[in-house]
Amino acid sequence: LKVFFLHGRTCQAAMAAKRSTLAICFLLARASGFSQDTAVEYAKLAAAAYCSTTSLENWSCGSKCSADVQAVQVCQGSTTKGFVGLWNGECLVSFEGTSGLSAWITDLQIWKSATNWPVCNNCKVHSGFLKEWESMSSCIESSLTTIGCGPGSSLKVTGHSLGAALSGIAMMAMHHDGWTIKEGYNFGMPRSGDSNFTQAFDSLFGDRFYRVTHHRDPVVQLPPDALIVDWHFDHVEPEVFYDGDISGGYVSCSVSDDKKCSEQYWDVAVDLLHVKDHLDYMGVNTDGDGCDDGILIV
Repeated sequence: LKVFFLHGRTCQAAMAAKRSTLAICFLLARASGFSQDTAVEYAKLAAAAYCSTTSLENWSCGSKCSADVQAVQVCQGSTTKGFVGLWNGECLVSFEGTSGLSAWITDLQIWKSATNWPVCNNCKVHSGFLKEWESMSSCIESSLTTIGCGPGSSLKVTGHSLGAALSGIAMMAMHHDGWTIKEGYNFGMPRSGDSNFTQAFDSLFGDRFYRVTHHRDPVVQLPPDALIVDWHFDHVEPEVFYDGDISGGYVSCSVSDDKKCSEQYWDVAVDLLHVKDHLDYMGVNTDGDGCDDGILIV
């Protein structure tokens, strides 16, 4: 009798490798450290990334800038931006999602290009997501160093939509470059890489990362996970799934495509009628709505 105290995807692999042995896996509840109150604060920080550069640097973007964040610096990428700062004295990185959501969803349904990424051995990541991260990575890392959060520092990371995909890739890249990832919460994250990527990510961050999903958000079903030759796009875990508003509570899942979580709404054609679920996380407008540009008119 072999007993494995392992996490979801790793546990599945162990069982598959021990077909001749009775294997019992205890799927640990990796989302046990999840805090709903903390998730609300991270949702505001992820949503703040949609606000103007000026309002972010002045930290005057309205309700999304209600947290104590100082020393904000903004980095512009090819199509989005990110910002770094000190949140209650701790190092923070937040990434903006896409502004042209409808067109982006269409692209994700049909554009399934991926590239090999040496940061995780023999893994593939979505080409567009990696290109966007690389367009701002040097600015993000140098800006962190400028505010006293250079390599060796602990980081908190967040993002929504495309920003969630960027946050996942950034966590891997910055871990590789010498930062310590203290915590990550992201919202409405698309599939970002293959199973080698997700396994590497889960093994590094599965005990301090939470992928939050909401009802029929179509973005979390994209790119499609259909087989592409001999691989497919996969999700990082654990997932924290809200089937309604936050008062209704959540379900946590540690295995990809668990039908108890967002995978129960796998039909993208129907999900596209629920784009509003992508724009509301933890009761926060996770888009440009609700941003205050910080300019006082008298």
